[in-house]
Amino acid sequence: MRWVLAVVLAGCVSSQQPVLPDAQPSDATTDAQPAGPLDWRGRSIYFVVTDRFANGDASNDGADGFASNLTDPRAWHGGDFQGLIDRLDYIAGMGFTGLWITPVIAQHDARAYHGYWGWDWSRIDPHLGDAAKLRELVAAAHARNIAVMIDTVANHTGRYNFTTPSFPDAAMYHHNGNITDYNNAAQVENNALSGLDDLAQENPTVRERLLDHVRWLVETSGADGLRVDTVKHVPKAFWTDWRAAANLFSIGEVLSGGVEAVAPYSHILDAALDYPLYYAMQSTFAKGGSARQLGAVLAKDAQYADAQLGGIFIDNHDQPRFLCDATTGDKQTQLRLALAFAFTTRGLPILYYGTEQGFGDCANNRQDMFGAADASAATYRYIAELNRIRASTEALRTGLQRERWQDDTAYAFEREVGTSAAVVAFNLSNAVRTLPLKNLHVPPGTTFVDALGSGATFTVDAAQQLAVRVPAHAVVILTATP
Repeated sequence: MRWVLAVVLAGCVSSQQPVLPDAQPSDATTDAQPAGPLDWRGRSIYFVVTDRFANGDASNDGADGFASNLTDPRAWHGGDFQGLIDRLDYIAGMGFTGLWITPVIAQHDARAYHGYWGWDWSRIDPHLGDAAKLRELVAAAHARNIAVMIDTVANHTGRYNFTTPSFPDAAMYHHNGNITDYNNAAQVENNALSGLDDLAQENPTVRERLLDHVRWLVETSGADGLRVDTVKHVPKAFWTDWRAAANLFSIGEVLSGGVEAVAPYSHILDAALDYPLYYAMQSTFAKGGSARQLGAVLAKDAQYADAQLGGIFIDNHDQPRFLCDATTGDKQTQLRLALAFAFTTRGLPILYYGTEQGFGDCANNRQDMFGAADASAATYRYIAELNRIRASTEALRTGLQRERWQDDTAYAFEREVGTSAAVVAFNLSNAVRTLPLKNLHVPPGTTFVDALGSGATFTVDAAQQLAVRVPAHAVVILTATP
């Protein structure tokens, strides 16, 4: 699962943007790429609902008898692998080095466009293309230094009355009704989620077919990582075997606001989507809540196997668009602050498609991107700038993070690795603030430059302190490299 990185990112915002290392430690002395799964550390990820992104091949719109219908928000709309291939330069132009796409296996429902209602787990859904086209997408992404992550499901099928080509026997499913108490672990793992047919992973045949499936998916696609759906609804013991079978970077979805609930799965898979930080960011940046919530979540980072690999997001296909959630002040300003936090804090920033085009529909958070890919849009350019700063500052990709200030309306942290350092400070108040940051882990006399805004410089004094002036409702991203 290795590939040689491209020399230049196609369509980059800046010709000076460096190519990220693939899995080399910061003191690596060789350019050789070792064998084994790709290390996602330091990457930034663009997340696409494939059917909603771009229709590159109209000939597959009615595949398997389920026609596309753009007037029905729950029907297939026609996005496919070819559409993604056609728009890879658009994605690379924002500086992304990872692409996450929704599940690719065959569905069997007029409203299964999202891919989470698996039917035939041995073939690619023809609405999207075929296995050859999927491999073409992966290869085209690799040529642009973009690693590919595929969504996958092991908890359930669709609502197919307990029979599919891959799991045809009713004994392969649980028959316990829907989950009614999400605080009951046995129900969460063994009852149905929203009426979806719940697979019985303790059944030896089901277990082996799921393990065989993930091996097939990895081999067939040539992908670099897996996003794993509904992880908490499957017993932990199964995931240990599944991760060994996948032998690929795997990040799990554990929908919970508690670090104590999410972090254990990072010790079984490689990482988890950071829902606790998502909820804190939503409250702080979209709802005008206290910035102390950010610090409260980050203070529990030691519970994760590696907090640097958690998925950081401000919205997704299961949560309201940020611009829908935002309720106070200038929504665009709130969005920019939330994005700046997501792209500078520890972890892997994940952008949900359409955010860069101002998508904020409260009734439909999976709207079509078909005619909306505008590389001149202000938020597109802003995200490209955040990715540029991140790519050129190792501390913002892989650096250790230390909190340096928190109160209700301000938050600041320092990140450093080797000789690279950064300081990021947020001011959510209506007035200019100067934050006196103490005990920095850089030598006195170190000069930081405001990489995002004014270009102003700030110098660490003899006591290793830094006074950072932050305008109202703004962020300052300071970087320093020798």
